Amino acid sequence: MKIRVTSNIKQVAKKLDVIQRSQIPFAASVAINETIGKTNSKGLRSVITREMNKRLDRPKSTTTKAGRGNNALFFQRSSKRNLTATLGFKDWASKFIKFLVFGGIRTTGKNIPIPYKKNARLDRHGNIRGKRGGLIRNQKQFFGNVGGVDGVYERTKREPKPRLIIGFKRAVNYNPIFPFYEIAGRYIGFTFPKKFSQALRKALRNAR
Repeated sequence: MKIRVTSNIKQVAKKLDVIQRSQIPFAASVAINETIGKTNSKGLRSVITREMNKRLDRPKSTTTKAGRGNNALFFQRSSKRNLTATLGFKDWASKFIKFLVFGGIRTTGKNIPIPYKKNARLDRHGNIRGKRGGLIRNQKQFFGNVGGVDGVYERTKREPKPRLIIGFKRAVNYNPIFPFYEIAGRYIGFTFPKKFSQALRKALRNAR
């Protein structure tokens, strides 16, 4: 899942002389890269980060940033010979981000654990704490079916019946909450023309 910024320079080039036309690929490449953003704090990259933090429920920083390591977003720069830059989600991130962008029903062929927010112990991102180590965290907890509901339950001294901590569903329905393509399209359409004009003027001054 990705967005690409490309430049068609033919219409602009018709109005310029030979020296001016020679500067267009460089100016276009600069404008494309600046539109996407050379760092996570600039350009479209900063907009995507800001909008994800605003629209998603406590996302991890690795989900909202582009770069090396485990970051979810990747960025491919433009060059004079390839006037295309790409900002998108890596495959592992696309598997869950696509449901936030498009909505839909997620199935895995297995039970999907859903925390019961009132009782479940969640981390600061709203995820089940320690899930990788297993859903049962102590001797008071157990897998069971109470009142026809399968899940992880916990016995407490204050309550006569075990309380539900984590329920199970075979499918989870998502509503689209992050319009990735709309956000990117609006920003690119507004920003790129200005960036290109600035970069071309600068390139022409230096070429003289």
